[in-house]
Amino acid sequence: MSTNIPWTVRQGPRGPVPVYVLQFDARGTLTSPRSLAALVEDARDATDLVVVSHGWNNDWLAATSRYDEFFDHLDAVLRSHPPAPDRPFRPVYVGVFWPSAALVMPWERGPDIAGGGDGLVGELADELAVLSGDLGPELSAELHALLADPALADPGTGGDRADLAAEILAHLPVADQDETGATGTRVDGPALRAVWEDTLARIEPTPVRPGGIIPDDVPEGGPGEGGAAAPQVAGFNPLELIRSGIRLATVRQMKDRAGRVGGTGVAAALRRLADETPARIHLVGHSYGGRVVLSAVCNGPWPGRPVDSVLLLQPALSAWAFAGDVDGRPGGYRPAFDRVRNPIITTRSAHDLPLTRVFHLALRRRADLGEAEIAGLPPSRFAALGGYGPQGVGAEALQIDRMPDVGQHYPIGEHAVDSRYEVIGVDGTWCIPGHGAVQSDQTAWALLSQMRAAAHTDG
Repeated sequence: MSTNIPWTVRQGPRGPVPVYVLQFDARGTLTSPRSLAALVEDARDATDLVVVSHGWNNDWLAATSRYDEFFDHLDAVLRSHPPAPDRPFRPVYVGVFWPSAALVMPWERGPDIAGGGDGLVGELADELAVLSGDLGPELSAELHALLADPALADPGTGGDRADLAAEILAHLPVADQDETGATGTRVDGPALRAVWEDTLARIEPTPVRPGGIIPDDVPEGGPGEGGAAAPQVAGFNPLELIRSGIRLATVRQMKDRAGRVGGTGVAAALRRLADETPARIHLVGHSYGGRVVLSAVCNGPWPGRPVDSVLLLQPALSAWAFAGDVDGRPGGYRPAFDRVRNPIITTRSAHDLPLTRVFHLALRRRADLGEAEIAGLPPSRFAALGGYGPQGVGAEALQIDRMPDVGQHYPIGEHAVDSRYEVIGVDGTWCIPGHGAVQSDQTAWALLSQMRAAAHTDG
């Protein structure tokens, strides 16, 4: 962590650019109020605020390094395509840091531990730390004791212990509403175990790779391809089932955490920036960071002016988030259309294997298991926005088959071909080679195009 205020100062194309980092805890509480106060003062003289949120599995070093890299690309594009000399341009950059933990998914196989040492308690320490705050001390202790039981690996008795693990994790809180607008529904232990078993049957193991919750190199013929299940182990393996169940639970909790951080702390910070400064506000979210920024926009009262732009880079949320009708209700993030001045831009990539083949498996309930064969393909409710683009938006969405390169125009602002577009889905397959590979000149150009459109609208 850093106590620097601002965190650093970059040398931009038109002079110094302060960079702030706003830090939030798992509940969404701002833990760096002095940074926000200093940011507000700096933003009073700024023309543009660029606020970026990372996604899953980013510690402090990873998050700030990725912010640095993205801002490097943005500055490079600004140098090659500078703002008009007669227009003031004084940007301030902001990174959002929230605890997203180092996680391992079920297909990232760890060692089979049959006893000795800390066993699963040690192996799953990061995941258990994520879950403990939501489970509470009593259930956390019960889960730790269960995982430390040497009999856990016995196929004869392990099934009962898997049932107990599912019953414990069924007490985890559920979000009030997901991005499809559906109300959160608590599941019971048997339903949770059914999801674990089905998911484990559909995934193929790959070696653990440090630092990845969902690797970019999920193998060809991997999870659920063609609807065929690929058993991971021969026979019943209670250790593997419980290990995978805990990791799936953690993915859900991280998804909910992203929404909580965005909808509480980040939303409050944005309201203050919008109320107390004249700067145009541009939001960028990668992966679960898309959920952070959209939750910030859509939750609570909003100030008298909208956010100027939102850029979603391989967002790990439902492709139906903006839909007009999902089972009789609007998508959970559709209110953003009324709170963002210019069309939202969202990228997708066929190379994003986590979001095209894997992500949806972690988000099902037992009642949804029949959708497994189509879970990666629209119109399934589990298809990811970063894998397939916006669904159910109709004429309000524009689909661009090839993400514009630097210098090529986006149909927004002065280049708009139709003012009715609320969201623009761009296929970045040619320039986004994986889920995490979003720091590039092309993504920076998308943001700069949004910033130019906002400046043009201001006159």
